Amino acid sequence: MTAEPTPEQRQRWQGDLARKGMDLYTLLTDVLAGKNVTLTTLKMPHEQKPGEKKEEQLRRYLDLVSRAQKRLGTPAWGRCVRCQARLAEIVLDEAPWTELCGACQPK
Repeated sequence: MTAEPTPEQRQRWQGDLARKGMDLYTLLTDVLAGKNVTLTTLKMPHEQKPGEKKEEQLRRYLDLVSRAQKRLGTPAWGRCVRCQARLAEIVLDEAPWTELCGACQPK
């Protein structure tokens, strides 16, 4: 992304973040209620922790989405939280909760 996001882009990403947050909240509620929930269809962020329980995964993912919602109206939106490089628009369209650019992603 080379220019500041347009109001239309911000609105689209805000909706995407809200929907993802609700999906995660619903799954977390089901997990806490003891329901058998599968996370295979849920596109999880890159950082996976071995042995992490479903509840932990969902809480971590929900925190990620929540942080993105808080950044959305600030100059930090659309920038890597480590190096402040602009994130590609295509990346934000796919996963608006993305925090790290490709160079800063754990390998």
